[in-house]
Parts: sequence; structure tokens; C-alpha cells
Amino acid sequence: NSHFLISLMNNIIPNPIKLIDTEITNKVTLFYLFKFSKTIETSKIIKEEFDNQNIKCLHWFNCQYNFIGEDDFWTNSALLEFESIDHLSKVFIKKISNSDIQALQVFNLTPKLPPKIIVYLFKLLRPIGYLLDCLIKNEIDYSKLSNSGSKILPNKKQNNRFKNNNSKEKAYMINLLKAFEIAKYKDKNIIKSGREAYYEKYGTVAFRSVILTGGNFTYAGRFIGSPLIEYNAPNDTKGNWQALGIMEYSNPKKLYSLEKMPGYKKSLKHRAAGLERTFNIYSIK
Repeated sequence: NSHFLISLMNNIIPNPIKLIDTEITNKVTLFYLFKFSKTIETSKIIKEEFDNQNIKCLHWFNCQYNFIGEDDFWTNSALLEFESIDHLSKVFIKKISNSDIQALQVFNLTPKLPPKIIVYLFKLLRPIGYLLDCLIKNEIDYSKLSNSGSKILPNKKQNNRFKNNNSKEKAYMINLLKAFEIAKYKDKNIIKSGREAYYEKYGTVAFRSVILTGGNFTYAGRFIGSPLIEYNAPNDTKGNWQALGIMEYSNPKKLYSLEKMPGYKKSLKHRAAGLERTFNIYSIK
């Protein structure tokens, strides 16, 4: 074990032999969660290293705090794209290391991107979303949130912190997701898989709602297998997840405009029934 940890600190690039379900000709996409002790300096160094090795950095996020999950932990996250397994192998042999990395998780994933025409059509409907946002008042009572550890909702403290965030910067909400095998509806006559309930019944409406409020789709993907690297990771993110979803909001408060969008409040029952656990980080770029 000690040898394994030392080798991790000496190389943040995962061993390609751990990859599964990937053709040699396919591009390899990796999702990183970092904890740095010197966030700004180390971020710059790591990004330069990626660039020097011709690794395409699709997105780099500066994590601000958890919206859903236990104590704030991760400082940065990134989505990287390697040209092929051969490219990943070459970088793995060359190694990328940094002594400032206090914790690290690396996942392999397959992109699951929505058709561009769908995103375009939803964007055409934004004037309706803006109008609804102005005319309709929020009705969901967030004061009822408890401070106990829900695996799919923020606690009262997290919600208040986010609701009082007056930043005008774009907010990127990074979601690690895992659905139940069988959805747990209050109405026992409804029988669906957790995936159908959450990703299809809730996810489609949530996606449309974010676009209508002026937000944007950033990234979605399905995780393949277990984490490729898991070093000092907290229990919150440790282990296997099904999917990654990242949405952009024009500012943090727009998250609370979702409930005003058509069909969103009705879709929440599918979220509650289908989603087993999630981890949500509020981030900026």
C-alpha cells in the first residue's frame, strides 16, 4: 500500500491498463478532482504540464464549495482529453507529478452529449423563460431543509450560503450522480428503473429548464468502471458513480429560477424517486 501511494504522488496520470471498454483508436476522456495546498500556483503549473504533453484540457474549474455533500474539500477539477490510449501511455511513462497535491481522484468516462439542434431549439425559447422568471414567485420552501445528511439535497446551511451568494460570475455546478436500481416512488404502482426516473423523467426537464433560465450545457458523461486513481479522497466522492453532469448558470441565484420553468416542480418526484446519491460542487472558471 505504501508503495502504491508513493507511486501515485509521483504520477497523476493513470496506468492505461486500468481502462476498460475503450478502443485503441478512441479518444480517452478523464475527469479529475484535485486538492491543492497552493491552489493558484499549482493550477497554473499543472495546466502548463498538460499543455506540454499535448493533453487537451476541455474544462478547468476552480471549486468554491459543496452545494450537496459533506465538508468542502476539493479545490479544482478538470476534464481532459487524450488523443488515444497510445497518447495516454506515452504521458504515463513520462509522468506528471507535483508535491502540492494533497488528494486526487481520476475517472474515465464516455461523453454523452445532447444533440446540438435540441440545445439550439431550447435557446430559442429563452424569452419565455426570462418572462416566467420575472412573473412567477418562488414557492418551494427551502427553510424546511434539515441539517442532517441527505444524499440528494443540500442542508440548510449549504442552501443559505448559496442563496446569499450575490456573485455575478457564471456558476458551474458539477454533479456526480448515481441512480437507484429500482426507483423508489411513494406510489408503489409506479415501477421504473432509477435511471429512467432520474436521467429521463427528471434530467430532460432539468436540462431544458437550465437553458430557459439563460444557462448552458457544459458537459455530461457516463463513468466507466471504478476510479482509476483514488488518493486521500473523502467518503463523499470515494467509490463508483454512474454519471457526471455539469451545467452553467449565468449566476448562482439562477439555480432558484428552475422551479419557475414549465414542468420542473412536477419532475422533482422523479428526482426524489430515482436518485440514490449525488455530490454537487459549486465552481467558477
